[in-house]
Amino acid sequence: MVGSPAPRPSDAEVLSETSRVADELLSPSADRTARDGVPRSHLDALGASGALGLATRNPALLRRATEIVSAADGATWFVYAQHHQPVRAVAASDNRILRDRWLTPLLTGRTLSGHAISHLARPGPPAITATPGRYGGWTLNGRIPWLTGWGLADVVLVGAVAPDDRVLFALLPSEDLDAPQAVHRHTLWSMAATHAVAVDLHSVAVTRDQVVSTARHEDWLNTYLHHNANTHPAVFGHLRATTRYLGRYEAFKGWADHATLLADRLRGHAYGLIDTRPAHEAIEERLATRAAVVDLALRSAAACLAASGARAMGSDTTAARLMGEAAFHLVHGQTPRAQHAYAHLTDVRTGMP
Repeated sequence: MVGSPAPRPSDAEVLSETSRVADELLSPSADRTARDGVPRSHLDALGASGALGLATRNPALLRRATEIVSAADGATWFVYAQHHQPVRAVAASDNRILRDRWLTPLLTGRTLSGHAISHLARPGPPAITATPGRYGGWTLNGRIPWLTGWGLADVVLVGAVAPDDRVLFALLPSEDLDAPQAVHRHTLWSMAATHAVAVDLHSVAVTRDQVVSTARHEDWLNTYLHHNANTHPAVFGHLRATTRYLGRYEAFKGWADHATLLADRLRGHAYGLIDTRPAHEAIEERLATRAAVVDLALRSAAACLAASGARAMGSDTTAARLMGEAAFHLVHGQTPRAQHAYAHLTDVRTGMP
């Protein structure tokens, strides 16, 4: 796994190759992928384009690549999206042995990663606990409630609650989690192609060389919630897909043009907040923008159903897929504050007090 990193492609080269993969591979097969599941070949192609190595580069570059992939195929985007947080975590780790082993393969896409950390933001008893062991190791017990990309990811970043208000992050080979009767596949009506599972962990050993980091739980949670208040770039990619679809229908071209203008305005505002304001500022404004973008995505996807007509009721149609992806964006990374912002937006639109 250790080796000299390959020459880094330029931003323009990455975007050009990512667009080519999206246009030639992801988009033409998106409806089939939604039915049959995301294949590893999609992620390998994105890795070859350089799109899996963007987590440590300019955030604006990753946003643009995310929009490209999401516009082409929402399911492949979500599996692709799981890769970046583990890469950031490994790149920032003080564990030199872990960095030397995994960082280059992760950046080049030779190794695909997933993560199981969102449960750390849930109230109540911890989903996964980490018990200290000998020689700097740990033991994990509990259930990963949601893990995307099962069967595709080579390694998984797992978060667990440790003693003394700490959280442990460990990078584990997927086969270490694949014990008999441990994996439970989710039955989903939207984004079922993303290979989402729950995984039971029974005394899973973590060696010192697999420890990415530890942090105060409260500090991690604040960072997570601040980040989650922002609008995800993937929603803008989805809006690109819906407006492109609507543009094929004469009666809906006006809708497509208006939605495109509104999406561009919201994009500029959302990204401006990210780029010019500290993460802990303007939280309500960020949440309101996120709600407005998701609402536009839902309404545009509904327009795709209307444009397509009764045939859109077929589960393998493009319009149905776009509607399902829009619904997924509504609940993806949702927090109580995000729910409140969306509820307030709908109250304003309907004239309710």
